[in-house]
Amino acid sequence: MTQWLPLLGSLIVAIAALVGVLVGNRTNRAAVTAADERNRVTLDAAQRNVELTNTAAERREHDKWRRESVLNAVSSVLAISSEVRQQLMQCDRWTDDELDRVGEELRRTIAGSLGFVSSLRVVAHRKLPNRCADLMRTLTAALNITLQRRGIELDGEATGEEISEIQALWSRAIENTVEEERSVISATRIELEIKVSSELAQATPPPALVRA
Repeated sequence: MTQWLPLLGSLIVAIAALVGVLVGNRTNRAAVTAADERNRVTLDAAQRNVELTNTAAERREHDKWRRESVLNAVSSVLAISSEVRQQLMQCDRWTDDELDRVGEELRRTIAGSLGFVSSLRVVAHRKLPNRCADLMRTLTAALNITLQRRGIELDGEATGEEISEIQALWSRAIENTVEEERSVISATRIELEIKVSSELAQATPPPALVRA
């Protein structure tokens, strides 16, 4: 029996070593699996951060493009209105032979605003392009009244009362055009959330009085 003891001892040592290797392998596999899971979570989080950053950048670029598009279109509409209005205010220089030609040229200038208004209907809320369209209609009405005024003024048979009436109507038409321009500017500020210094001052509450 004693001769088997060394063999049994070696066998026990081998079994213990095998068990140790198996336990160690299982522990290593668990550690590797945990490390892989941590890496996967880290990579997923990094990927989400990249996607969120890209999305935010794309949104900023889109907002910048929209704001620039709105400003360019509105600026063009206001420039057309200002140009036509300035010419209407110099109508006393028009001669009888020029009325038809000047009227047609100014109508073409006003018609040039249609493309800008259409662009606004795509990139802006409905209120702003509607305001611009109202401005162009008011400007067209002012042009028609101006042509009538100048025609009456050049008519040798027109009475002083008729001339005064058409001039008063013309003045009101010009005032309406200016009011519509201001309305477009206000609508643009609302659309783009622009606050001017006077509005900021009104929105800021006055400081509280310090009691002695």
